[in-house]
Amino acid sequence: MEFAEILGYLIGFLVGVIMGFIGGGGSVLLPTLIYLLDKESTLATAYTLILVGVTALFGMFPRIRTNQVDFRTAITLGIPILIGTLLVRGYLTHLIPDHEFDAAGHETKIPLVLFQLGPISVTKRMLVLLVFASVLLVSFMSMIGLIGRNLKPRPDYRKESPASYYGILIGSGFFIGVLSAFIGAGGGVMIVPLLVVVMGLEIKTVVGTSLAIMAGKSIIGFSGDVFNIGEKIEWGFLGTFALIMVVGVILGSYLVRFVSGQKLKKGFAWFILAMAIFIFTKELLIGA
Repeated sequence: MEFAEILGYLIGFLVGVIMGFIGGGGSVLLPTLIYLLDKESTLATAYTLILVGVTALFGMFPRIRTNQVDFRTAITLGIPILIGTLLVRGYLTHLIPDHEFDAAGHETKIPLVLFQLGPISVTKRMLVLLVFASVLLVSFMSMIGLIGRNLKPRPDYRKESPASYYGILIGSGFFIGVLSAFIGAGGGVMIVPLLVVVMGLEIKTVVGTSLAIMAGKSIIGFSGDVFNIGEKIEWGFLGTFALIMVVGVILGSYLVRFVSGQKLKKGFAWFILAMAIFIFTKELLIGA
């Protein structure tokens, strides 16, 4: 086993731990799968979806027992997220191939150029990573308070304005579903700030609710990939990686009792900023 592969599995374990703490962070798998484990963008986004989904499922169960899952919010937000996910993973993503085709109709190893950005040839892989890095930047700003600083949590928002509460959930859900499915993320880095800052839910409930949503939408969304590219999926690799992440999320769900979630959240925020800068630098300045 090469060093890059070992590092990839280690990051998978740490991502599981982080998901157990804050209910998000699974999207970090995307650059791990592309850069360290050399997976093409379509497979990498599909793998990220199912790995996040399975891990979230195991992280959700102990929180159900302690009433830390808001099922009404999870269903209202989860259904439009699922619709957006299925639209992208079952149809739109596979309209654009990763590589060019030869005269005989066989896929080559030459990346398909979607458009030119000045001197830069933007491929599907680059586009996915640039959108992903942009989402990381927004999540970072939300986590450290640059975005939403003036928004105050409203614990009674659902009782005071139920139509507005559920309307925001439905609209935001579809947007999160489309965007997270395109980059292969579970959506936790968008769901958690939405539920805490905008909807005013308590953080422990948010973590459990976010895990429940990610579990359902990721596992069902992956079914679109199985239908379209099932012959390319490496089931043995997925099983091993999922097991490592599940161990991590179980450990994280246990350790959250003893470690400050706020400190971990800030540390993770700076980590995803560093990752966003790395992706932008590599894709736009250094080149793939």
